[in-house]
Amino acid sequence: MYSCEKYLDKTLKADVTVNQVFSTFPSFQGFVEKIYCDIIDFATMSRVAAWWNYGDDIYGISSATVIQDGNYWTVVNGYEWEQYVYTSAFTRGCTFSWSRGQWNNGWAAIRDCNTALAHIKDLVDATDEEKNVIKGQVYFFRGYFHWQIMKQWGNIPYADTLFAPTDIMKIPQLTMFETGEKVLADLQKAVDLLPVDWDATVVGQPTLGNNRGRLTKGKALSFMAEAQLWLGSPLMNGVQTGSYTYNTDYCKKAAASAWEVIKLANQGVYALEPWPTYSNLFKTDNLTEPGRSNEVIFKAPFLGETSRYHVTQMVLSVIGGEVGYTGPTQNYVELFEMKNGLPIDDPASGFVPLDPWSNRDPRFRASVTVDQDRICENKNDITAFAQFYTRGRDRGASSSQTGFGMKKFIFSTWNLSDNKWGASGFTCVPILRLAEIYLFYAEAANEAYGGPSGKDPSANLTALDAINKVRTRANMPGVNAKFLNQTDFRARVWNERAVELCFEAKRRDDLRRWHVAHLDKYRDLYSCEFSANHSSFTKAYQRSIVFDSEKYYWFPFPPNQVLLYPGWKQNPGW
Repeated sequence: MYSCEKYLDKTLKADVTVNQVFSTFPSFQGFVEKIYCDIIDFATMSRVAAWWNYGDDIYGISSATVIQDGNYWTVVNGYEWEQYVYTSAFTRGCTFSWSRGQWNNGWAAIRDCNTALAHIKDLVDATDEEKNVIKGQVYFFRGYFHWQIMKQWGNIPYADTLFAPTDIMKIPQLTMFETGEKVLADLQKAVDLLPVDWDATVVGQPTLGNNRGRLTKGKALSFMAEAQLWLGSPLMNGVQTGSYTYNTDYCKKAAASAWEVIKLANQGVYALEPWPTYSNLFKTDNLTEPGRSNEVIFKAPFLGETSRYHVTQMVLSVIGGEVGYTGPTQNYVELFEMKNGLPIDDPASGFVPLDPWSNRDPRFRASVTVDQDRICENKNDITAFAQFYTRGRDRGASSSQTGFGMKKFIFSTWNLSDNKWGASGFTCVPILRLAEIYLFYAEAANEAYGGPSGKDPSANLTALDAINKVRTRANMPGVNAKFLNQTDFRARVWNERAVELCFEAKRRDDLRRWHVAHLDKYRDLYSCEFSANHSSFTKAYQRSIVFDSEKYYWFPFPPNQVLLYPGWKQNPGW
């Protein structure tokens, strides 16, 4: 026996050089496509169902509430249930793993982007169109991943250089607006370089019909609108200027970017899902990919069976669910208007305290399970219906602690009795969809142009028109005339986001963005206590979210990060 160095003894592709990898479009595109897998899917990354929501929207077992408890250091140190923000051990690639997070995967993806840009000169065997889509994807991802990190940590350095192992780290930590402008610059380059539809390009022909998830001009514009609105919102504007109010300049830019996406929708690129098939946005009861609606602009890659997320904690234990059931709060349920378009506390709304769940916004019953809702199709006895009343079968530490359940992401057949949760479908939590773009526009135009009749100068759509597009789809009337001033309309836009985007990982960030998360109104969590015969209903305090200082608006940086060099400062209060 002896060793040798013949060709077949070498590692596969050992003779391929770095420059060869980046010399042709197919191999270069293969390098870029692995970056798609660093997009964090909240649903598949959460071991406890629906715990990607950390605002005033849900309440459940205390062991899964580290963010609501204010234990941000636990998150930063890699607590396994909070991996959507950070984990100390991480994996990459399009295979399922708990060990992923926006911090580690984000920075790794950013390095890949800078690697790609450093090798653009080596892409010699490619057309101009192929070179453009490579650069467009890379610029998008560099801006996108900086943006995802910035939303949670605030002031960060902007890594737009490929560092060598011997380089001394001295990249400056930028201000809020400086980092934001770099994000926007990269996204604008992506807008300029990416196609509207890959299927309509030469470069997209080899993958014709399978290009839905690829980056496009509309996706880049959508994140420009989001970033501009965040930069124009009270939190980021306050950190930058000291004034925790809307910044009208950024709001004008956000309205303009959102309008560009809406124009694409007007051309048929995107469309609101019709109300009868609204659930297609979030789940499928067969083995097809969820979220394939033309309303969904951006979502994480679909990985087939490995995309199946942990739905058992949205299912009651009586039909096979696990401990950790998550229930919407009473205060969040109160945000859903009556069918006539008025808030339930409006004297003219027609709200009946002893019949609180009737005649409500249709999105309420599409999203929330209430007492006596059917929870199992295979049974006709009483166990087929939820028992959420006080001391009922489905109330308590292992079931609902609020008197409500989660319906938006599951079917009533996903349980042990019907036995269709193991092979019948998937769940999707869209990252951006067209309804949110309309709401971006409504919020930005209201702030930038003085009220609900305001609009981008190039648009034929007012802020009021935009929000009513979303409401009309849900069979709701337009915003009532009594709210058509800037201040009251702002409140209706905020409320519309809470209702339309409920449980889609938006609420906590919205409360932060508006700089209201520290207020008792948004910290105190309530349940609904009621009798089995529905003869009495009481709103009962459960607990408060720990958010009693400004430091909770941002996660702390990992300690080893701020020790790298003096130019990286820890976030205030941490």
